[in-house]
Amino acid sequence: METKWLEDFITLAQTKNFSKAASLRFVTQPAFSRRIQALEAWLGCELIDRGSYPTRLSPQGEVFYEQAITMLGQIRQARTIVRGGSMQSKQPVRLVVPHTLACSKMPNWLSQVRTRLEGRVNELSFQLTASNVHDAVLHFTDGACDFLICYHHSREPIELDPSRFEVRTLGLERFAPFALAGEHGQTIFQLDPLAPLPVPLLSYSKHAYLSKMTDIALEGGPAFLKKTVYETDMSESLKSMCEAGMGVAWLPESAVGDESVLRQVPGPYFTEMEVRMYRRAQRGRDALVGPDQADLVWHYWPD
Repeated sequence: METKWLEDFITLAQTKNFSKAASLRFVTQPAFSRRIQALEAWLGCELIDRGSYPTRLSPQGEVFYEQAITMLGQIRQARTIVRGGSMQSKQPVRLVVPHTLACSKMPNWLSQVRTRLEGRVNELSFQLTASNVHDAVLHFTDGACDFLICYHHSREPIELDPSRFEVRTLGLERFAPFALAGEHGQTIFQLDPLAPLPVPLLSYSKHAYLSKMTDIALEGGPAFLKKTVYETDMSESLKSMCEAGMGVAWLPESAVGDESVLRQVPGPYFTEMEVRMYRRAQRGRDALVGPDQADLVWHYWPD
């Protein structure tokens, strides 16, 4: 049996809706249903009354619901005890972050946190997992880390249950088109109908979060920007191609940096994203690190 099956079942019992529960667990509904069925197969009984609507638990499911909450609590308590005592302070603070933020923001953030906490926490260390946004959220909600830091846009929101997760807004990130600067400081490509056509586009893979941000930035924009010459998941790769003069790329401003040979392409084709930090709410926290240490990192994290 996997711990996430218990979390799935508890979420389903509380929401009484497969679709909503799957959304809260950040999996597709078919995958969520398969995990519930796997738990039922392991137990050898049906937990859901599939002859009724809306969704409700079977008599066995009603009994197991209370047991599942107790079991999950005991598992988390056991992990806390095993990692407790003198070893607790040595556990790394675990973060999951999208690749772009891992490269552009994390070095400065971690440096500031260590400076702010100097003398307050002994042997402070961090463990960073860099991932795409979708997998980063799954990693966090499955309890594999202490903090999630990611982008958020009102048109493509990261929806986490506020009763289970706390959130801080760390700031705004401008997301705009960039291109190599020419001799006179102007970009070698222009988003202008009178410019040579077509404008070569360096784009994100369709499933990437920043691909959706590009669509929002370009909404109602120039129809002449059609030719994709390079596609990847990674903004760092797009930046490198952009620096080689291969085309126009939409990039988070912090990923470009002050010393870059790139310049923002003039025009209205940009948007802004929030940078957000999440942790579990107090009553649902796993205590992957000591509670005092985790709280200090949370409160002293730079905006």
